[in-house]
Amino acid sequence: MYTNDWVLQEFSDAPFADNRLNERLIKIANSFYESPESSIPQACKSYAATQAAYRFFSNNKVEPEAILMNHREETIQRIRKYDTVLAIQDTTTLDYKDHPATKGLGICGNTEHDLGLLNHTTLAVTVDGIPLGILSRHVWTRDPKELGKRVTKRKRSTSNKESQKWLDALDSSLKDIPKHINVVTVCDREADIYDFFHKAVSEERHLLVRVTQKRRILENGNYLVQEIENSPVMGQILTNIPRDTENKRPPREATLSIKYCPITIRPPVQRKDSKLLPNLKLYLVLAEEVTPPEGVTPIYWLLLTTLPVESIEQAVEKIKWYRQRWKIERYHFTLKSGCNIEELQLETIENLQNALAVYSIVAWKLLWLKLESEQNPEASCDIVLQEHEWQALYCVTNRVPTPPTQPPTLQEAVLMIAKLGGFLGRKCDGKPGVKVMWRGLRRLTDITQGWLVARLPVYYQ
Repeated sequence: MYTNDWVLQEFSDAPFADNRLNERLIKIANSFYESPESSIPQACKSYAATQAAYRFFSNNKVEPEAILMNHREETIQRIRKYDTVLAIQDTTTLDYKDHPATKGLGICGNTEHDLGLLNHTTLAVTVDGIPLGILSRHVWTRDPKELGKRVTKRKRSTSNKESQKWLDALDSSLKDIPKHINVVTVCDREADIYDFFHKAVSEERHLLVRVTQKRRILENGNYLVQEIENSPVMGQILTNIPRDTENKRPPREATLSIKYCPITIRPPVQRKDSKLLPNLKLYLVLAEEVTPPEGVTPIYWLLLTTLPVESIEQAVEKIKWYRQRWKIERYHFTLKSGCNIEELQLETIENLQNALAVYSIVAWKLLWLKLESEQNPEASCDIVLQEHEWQALYCVTNRVPTPPTQPPTLQEAVLMIAKLGGFLGRKCDGKPGVKVMWRGLRRLTDITQGWLVARLPVYYQ
């Protein structure tokens, strides 16, 4: 079986002492990419390869950090090409309550029956939304003794709560990134905590977080939400709102009014050390939808940032950056629905985490392929497909015996792959989704194998 170029780039220099582990990792990653939604035996295609994959995941010399290390280094190399990059943090739950035989599973929800893992990822993306790779990843479970203690948790410091994940990920995600690159960490409402902003301000790092504590009292005595709503509207923008998969609503356009103002927030009053903590000077941006469609919840994005917002251009910039936050949700969707990681059946949590590390990189590449084809449709498809792949793809989908001399564009290739996965390509169908891409890649693997075999030289005796 041929190995995809990108697999060699992202996995070949994993820091294993035994080179045989590197070789096996490359084979496993290649198999997972070519059949992302398949089970491990289906992806590996043979009993020997399947057993080798299971031995790799159970090897005590293999750890998730080692699997991800080379990919992270490659991600930083991609980041070096940009002046500003977004580091998007978010947490997703991995549900394994139907696989209780896996040793070491813990609580991932609010009851003792919610068995699984919590996965917190920082994904680097360009300001235009192209995913560059994974900067940090942390997997854990909840202590059953902590269930039902929400009230007492409020009085603890962040270091004694699960909220510490935001601060830890800020450190781990920015490690080794050149100082001259402006990295803006973007998070949703769960990250609206004082200690997160305090750490960023004191270390001169940049945050853009959606507000959840609207009634936080400011230095001037006003509520945070009062301060911004009493500010004048400074302009309007027309923006595209992505598809709402949860409520089954298509993409749409929305007109947003924009307000912004400087604020100074106080430390939490319930904290014992609140008098020792400083007030923080930050900026607020409000994007509020004007005349939303009937039956649709209007857009109301209240954003808190460490970056200065003193002009309408700076406010619009922050809104555009926040719009890219949904890419981490698409990434987790790709990881769970595309790679079917919640269907993995492995003996221990350690084995499971090793498999998840491989799939986490495969999921990034699948999402990159879709989004890159939308952002740079006229690029040549040979940036993702080898010559025999695009030749086989072209001939089979177009039912012709001879491929063209020049490779198709990336957009054309992605559309052909999607059609292999069942995409009809009608005007009403819009752009192909990630699911049809997964199915198409699986078919393309088989087609390419047949293409190569058919072109082997024939020897006559």
